[in-house]
Amino acid sequence: MMLVYFLTLIIFTSWILKMLKSQSLIFKRTPLDIPLLFFLLANILSTIFSVDTHTSLWGYYSRSNGGLLSIISYTVLYYALVSNFGKEEVMKFLKAALLGGLVVSLYAIPEHFGISPSCVFLTGQFSASCWVQNVQARVFATLGQPNWLAAYLGMLIFPALYFALTAKNTLTRTIYYSLSTIYYLAFTFTYSRGATLGVMAGLAVFLSAMALSTFKSLNLQTIQIRNQFWIKPLAIILGGFLLTNLLFGSSLTRFQLFLQSSKPTVTQVVSGTQLESGGSESGQIRLIVWKGALEIFKHYPIFGSGVETFAYTYYNFRPTEHNLVSEWDFLYNKAHNEFLNYLATTGAVGFLSYLAVIITFLVWSWKQIMSSELKVKAGEGKYALFIQYPILTSAMLASYLSYHVQDFFGFSVVIIAVFFYLFPAIAFITSESTKPLSLNFHLSPAMKNLLYSKITKTFIILFSLWLGWTILQYYRADTIFARGERESEAGNAGVSYNLLTDAVSLNSGEPYYQSELAYAAAASATALAEQDATTSSQLKDQAATLTERVLTQNPKNVSYYRTAVRTYYLLSTMDKNFTNKTLQVLDQTMALAPTDVKLPYNKALILEKSGQTEEAIILLKKALQLKPDYKEAQEALKELKNR
Repeated sequence: MMLVYFLTLIIFTSWILKMLKSQSLIFKRTPLDIPLLFFLLANILSTIFSVDTHTSLWGYYSRSNGGLLSIISYTVLYYALVSNFGKEEVMKFLKAALLGGLVVSLYAIPEHFGISPSCVFLTGQFSASCWVQNVQARVFATLGQPNWLAAYLGMLIFPALYFALTAKNTLTRTIYYSLSTIYYLAFTFTYSRGATLGVMAGLAVFLSAMALSTFKSLNLQTIQIRNQFWIKPLAIILGGFLLTNLLFGSSLTRFQLFLQSSKPTVTQVVSGTQLESGGSESGQIRLIVWKGALEIFKHYPIFGSGVETFAYTYYNFRPTEHNLVSEWDFLYNKAHNEFLNYLATTGAVGFLSYLAVIITFLVWSWKQIMSSELKVKAGEGKYALFIQYPILTSAMLASYLSYHVQDFFGFSVVIIAVFFYLFPAIAFITSESTKPLSLNFHLSPAMKNLLYSKITKTFIILFSLWLGWTILQYYRADTIFARGERESEAGNAGVSYNLLTDAVSLNSGEPYYQSELAYAAAASATALAEQDATTSSQLKDQAATLTERVLTQNPKNVSYYRTAVRTYYLLSTMDKNFTNKTLQVLDQTMALAPTDVKLPYNKALILEKSGQTEEAIILLKKALQLKPDYKEAQEALKELKNR
């Protein structure tokens, strides 16, 4: 996401300077203008009325994609593309995207056979043992997760089909045959059910669109072209897809000729959620999460709870039955259904605007395909396709549909979000559906003055350099923060504290950094309590001050309350005055997350240590009401009753 921000800044600055140089407005309109601007406005309003404005602006910390700033960046990239480039240039962009997909696919395929390039590069081992996840069961290459890789490749398969069908010679066609097969092989090894359904839907639409657009003008000439340029290449490509599934199976079938092929099971992925990795319980869990998403919408029906705030508000309305599945203590920061996610976080306004973007492009694409006539020209005794761009529109439509079917069971990540905006832009440019904005725009006489022009350009460049430096500093802060968290997990409180302090100094506006720094300060204070009482006291005060500030500024963020409980409890081990503060924050957290079974359990443990046995028993019984099979609570309750 930081890279997108950085590149968007460079592109937008170049675009502004280009307009100043040409002394004219360079901006084109497209069929998606109204839906896209409506969608942007809906997200702005949702951010304004958000339960956590910082998260809505920047996105959920571990993902970033989806926050208001990312949506603004994607919108800028969309209009920069349609306003500045033509057919030949965007075709180069599309080929560059395919090249990137090839690199990722070649990275993924060896993982299925037990050799992860990541392990080779990082450890020098020709194996996949460096991963905690069983990457051999479900590959994910550089995308971090199998379903995201599948969604990414699922969108690239159709542009590859387009280039294969419109290749001008056998060598080029063979290259794109191979490219499509490589994509599909890597796609198969993800064993992603949602993405597979998406590709199937995309193929159905692609084949239907091509058939309908050609059968409208059937004659001997078009029959020859269809047989030569479409039927045979499609048969070869689809045959390759079928052979891949026969050899290695698929996410929807168990049959496979290659018996050694790894297939995903529940126990093969030990990190991440079932909804991200797949598994026997993913359907059951998904329905529970969807139920919670609908409850959020009912309570925030107009603008939602706020862009990207699902992680916090889901705790408020988390169904009790979530405690009965294997992932009862997992944090869900997405609804695992992009449509319900928008419904919950941006309300009816955001959800309808999101649908408007999708439906507008789908309807426009279908009309474009149906209104196009097959045009041919004779050349060297053979018929060749004269206008190939309607076929590209069919490919873009298929990619778009594939993405949204997959997103019904998941959510987008950065590269998929980029495609969500830029694939329609490519379709509009190649079909000549963009129009210059008819707006009288003239520079003032002062701006035309050479001196004023140079001053303006210098100011824009310097301001952009400052923003670019800020982005780089935020990225640097993120890497330092990651090191600090690793040190904290390793038990190195002092080292962690120093690193997190550096991270906060680079990005003081990130409350997550401050929350974790407070905990590191509490851990350091505890470690130094007997060695250096003065420093320990200072760290204790800092931990308390930072925690209080974070909670005050983010009163609806359950994650910060949970961290605050840990921080205050740690401080209570050296200062009993913090025991009541711990209990107070626990009560506030329980009000925000009424079905979180660990909260009453932890409060019961604290009360039991304070001698308040009866209150502890009541809380343990409450925990068991929420989760009857909670073994720790059962054992604790049994022990208290036997005293």
